[in-house]
Amino acid sequence: MGFNFNKKSKYSRFEVHKIVTGKDDGPSFDMGRTGYGRIGNDLFIFMNIGVPGRDGLDYKNYYDERTEAVSWCAKRDTHSDQPLMQKIINGDLNLYLFARWDIEENDWTYLGKGHVISFEDNVAVADKDGKDAICMEYQLTCRGIEEDITDNEIELGKLILKDTKPRKKIKKKTKRTFKGKKNRDYLLKAATDKKTGDLGELLVLEYEKNRLINEGKKELSHSVEHISQTEGDGAGYDIKSFSNDGKVKYIEVKTTKSNLSTDFFMTPSELDFSKLHANNYFLYRVYDLKIKPLSGSLYIYNGNILDSFDKEATEFKMIYKGSD
Repeated sequence: MGFNFNKKSKYSRFEVHKIVTGKDDGPSFDMGRTGYGRIGNDLFIFMNIGVPGRDGLDYKNYYDERTEAVSWCAKRDTHSDQPLMQKIINGDLNLYLFARWDIEENDWTYLGKGHVISFEDNVAVADKDGKDAICMEYQLTCRGIEEDITDNEIELGKLILKDTKPRKKIKKKTKRTFKGKKNRDYLLKAATDKKTGDLGELLVLEYEKNRLINEGKKELSHSVEHISQTEGDGAGYDIKSFSNDGKVKYIEVKTTKSNLSTDFFMTPSELDFSKLHANNYFLYRVYDLKIKPLSGSLYIYNGNILDSFDKEATEFKMIYKGSD
């Protein structure tokens, strides 16, 4: 569920509470007086920017209007092991961000719905007496990261299986050079790429369930499992499915909004898994992903990835050699 707040418009805490609850009874103490208040799975954050809060602490909150990037410090003594902070980190709460630049101002400017990019524990802040205090600091963005995709939209999403193969690329030997690059928000890109990947996996999950149902294997469709969610990313594949004769299929999903020939990344464990389970291993390449309505094209490859794709080292893990 979303709320009809308009970016850059101003709201009092009372107005926020009324919009959210539909009631005129006034907000709770947290919603009405502190830095943030929770209603269900929604957290409403009220941050002072450039000025200390009423408790005298200057949390060094920051907002970049151009990029919609936000630095937000939670309350004094917060840390990432606390249940509420865990819910924020894991994306279990919807974050609605409001800010003011004047401590005497009663209205708050709505910045947007926030998405966590990164966080840090033990960030130092000083109170009005100069005493040290610590808190958690979050880096957020108010730019949408493929948000508001409902379960129903995912179920209705379409993947179109195509016979098209990736275009062969001619590898050129190039001398490695160092060049200056334009600044990019790599943290935001990483979060966006992950969300795109998650949507691709959910589309494939529904695709496999529907395929088995259409092939008369409804019971098998109930056993299709989203392994990257139930076991984590270290399993070597994303989805466990089945062929119509009941044989297991290990599916790795790689998703892009670009065309089929776009390069993609794989971990050493994913490559090893594809080699060890070549007969049952499938790469589902979701490409030309569109969000509204949710759709994409699908290319399926079966076998050891390295039989058909070249790998190229892009970075190295460095280990200290030690000294005598």
